[in-house]
Amino acid sequence: MQTEGTMYRPPVEANTFVFQVAAGCTHNKCKFCTMFRDKKFHLIKEDVLRSNLAEVKEYYGRYGLKLERIFLDDGDVFSLSADKLENIINQIREYFPELKEITMYAAVRSLKHKSDEDLLRLKDLGVNDLYIGYESGVDDCLMFMNKGHNTEESIRQAERLNQVGIRHHALLIIGMAGKGRAEESGMAAARLINQIKPGIVLLTTLSVFDDSDLKQEIINNNFTEAKEKEILTEELVLLDNINDGNIYFWASHSLNSVPMEGYIYKDRENMRRKLQYAIENIDEETFAQQLKRERL
Repeated sequence: MQTEGTMYRPPVEANTFVFQVAAGCTHNKCKFCTMFRDKKFHLIKEDVLRSNLAEVKEYYGRYGLKLERIFLDDGDVFSLSADKLENIINQIREYFPELKEITMYAAVRSLKHKSDEDLLRLKDLGVNDLYIGYESGVDDCLMFMNKGHNTEESIRQAERLNQVGIRHHALLIIGMAGKGRAEESGMAAARLINQIKPGIVLLTTLSVFDDSDLKQEIINNNFTEAKEKEILTEELVLLDNINDGNIYFWASHSLNSVPMEGYIYKDRENMRRKLQYAIENIDEETFAQQLKRERL
C-alpha cells in the first residue's frame, strides 16, 4: 500500500485495520504534539485510495478474511465534511460490503462543525468509537497548550454524541497542567469524565519532545514539568473520582511509568494499589533513570 509518513492509531485498536484516507492534522498547533509537523493536511488522492483498497481486498480474499471494522487515519479525518466522509465510506464499502464499523480520531473542534443531522447520518453509515483528544479538564491548561477547545465545549460535544448514540472514548494527558497542580488537574479530569461519559479513558503522560513548541516554553521558563510522583498522584485522584464503574481505564502506553488497565467497577482497587505503591516506594531519581520519553 502507498502511505504517507508515520501512521498512528489508539493502542486499543491494535487488532483493527488502519487505512489512511488523509494525511496530517488541520489544527497542528498543540504545543506538546509533534506527530504531524512534517505533513500539511490533505486528502489521499482517489486513485491511490482505490489502489490501496484493491490491494487490501486481494489480501483479505486470499486468506478468506472479512473486513468488518476499520480505523481511518491520519489524525484529523473527522474534520472532513459529512459529505466527504460519506463518499469515502461508500468507496470503502464498494470493496468491503461486509464493513460494519468505522472508527477514527476526532477533535472537539471538528465535532462543533457537524450538525446533529450530520452526526446521525454518520452513525447510520457505521461511524462509531471516536477517539477524542480532550487531554485535560483545566481550561487555562488547554488554552496554554493551544488545544482549540475548552471544557464547556468538550462536554457539549460529548453530550451530542451521546444523544445520537455514537460511542466515544477520552484521550487524556496526565501531567499536562504542570508542576504543583496534581490534585486540581486530577479532579478536573474526573469531573470531565463523569459528565462526558466515554466508554474508555485512555491515559498518556506528558512528554516534552525536543522539536515541540512546549520545549521552547520550558526553555523560556513559561512551563515547569511535574515530577513523576506528582503525575502519579494526579492519576490516582482521577482514578478515585470516576463515578461510572463500566468505564474501561487504560494507562498502558509506553509513556506511562506504571502500566495498567481494567474496568473501574472491578479493577479500580488493584490499579490504585499499583499507583500508591509506586508513589510511596520509587524515588524520583529511579524514575528519571528508567523513563526515556523521547518519542511516541
